[in-house]
Amino acid sequence: MSKMKSILRIIPAILILAIGIWGWKHFSTAVDESKTKKPVKLSKAERKARALENAQQTHVIELISEDFLVELTSHGIVKPPAITTLNPQVSGIVAKISPNFENGSFVEKGEILVELEPSDFQSQISSASAALARAEASLAQEKARAAQALRNWQDIGFDDEPNALVLRKPQLKEAEANVAAQQASLERAQRNLARTKIRAPYDGRIRSRNIGLGQSVGSSTKLGELYATAYAEVRLPLSTRQLGKIDIDEIEFEHIPVVLEDALHAYDDRQWPAKIVRIEGELDPNSRELFVVARIEDPFGRKSETSGHPLRMNQPVTATIQANTLNNVVAISRKAIYGKDEIILIKDNTIHRQTINIVWSTIDTVFTDTEGLDKALLATSKLSYASQGSPVRIIEEVPHT
Repeated sequence: MSKMKSILRIIPAILILAIGIWGWKHFSTAVDESKTKKPVKLSKAERKARALENAQQTHVIELISEDFLVELTSHGIVKPPAITTLNPQVSGIVAKISPNFENGSFVEKGEILVELEPSDFQSQISSASAALARAEASLAQEKARAAQALRNWQDIGFDDEPNALVLRKPQLKEAEANVAAQQASLERAQRNLARTKIRAPYDGRIRSRNIGLGQSVGSSTKLGELYATAYAEVRLPLSTRQLGKIDIDEIEFEHIPVVLEDALHAYDDRQWPAKIVRIEGELDPNSRELFVVARIEDPFGRKSETSGHPLRMNQPVTATIQANTLNNVVAISRKAIYGKDEIILIKDNTIHRQTINIVWSTIDTVFTDTEGLDKALLATSKLSYASQGSPVRIIEEVPHT
């Protein structure tokens, strides 16, 4: 029994020893084989293929040179060309107010907006007419006296020519002057009567009304305000950078097309055609920008339906101005730009870093005239490791749009 126990204790030790001897022999054989095995020599194409297997991946796009029309963006506020305060030229009592003399109403040139009580002015016309009649009668009498004085002088037989006093020329001139003065008084009374009707000076829109029926008004009384509606204007600032991309001949100026959009984005589908009609002659002293003035014809669509939607005065708008055309330039998305002005081109599945000359840029795109980019493949994926000449694998070539 004791022998059996001794044998059971020895068996595990014998197994461990046997496994150790087998492992040592297997490891020694593998090392000897690795020492004697010769390394496999790969071809250049095989090495390149193996390098591409672990290389970075990128999407690419083919660059195409084309002509691009530069469009400048600016901002401004829509303003009427004229705002007029209505004041009466004579004093009186408001007798009648036009139904159109209300805030926001449209009025036409010459339309009567307010009428003052006319009776006092009609009386003035009657008085002036009577005074004129008396003056004309006096003039007729003086002419008769002058003619009689000349006949008397001739009947007496004087050989000399009669002087001015004999012919009553001073009295005749005084009578003629009196007639002219009374005529002027009558015309003034007639004008004052006409001024009791306050008319719109142009086609416009009422901005405000400040008076009511029965109110006593004078020359300093503000009846209301209106503004012109034939066209509207927008002052648009252009920076020095923008001015470099547009040709403006201030001597033989030609209108430049502009498209306006709502800057508040309340009506994203609305656009209004306009044109630059003049340029202010000095730079802004603070921003050093030059202001140009764009005009919108018939902003409220009163005479045409070209605009489709009316503009609002004091409405902020964004202006797109057609400028010069850039010839043979390449458009590149800002997402593909590294640093300030560097892009990554893919040539033979390797990275080529390229510095470009940016001639124009927008929010999303830059434009370059750098040579050698036409038909080149641009990496559009962001590469974490992009050293010159490192391998890269193209995932997909995105068509040029």
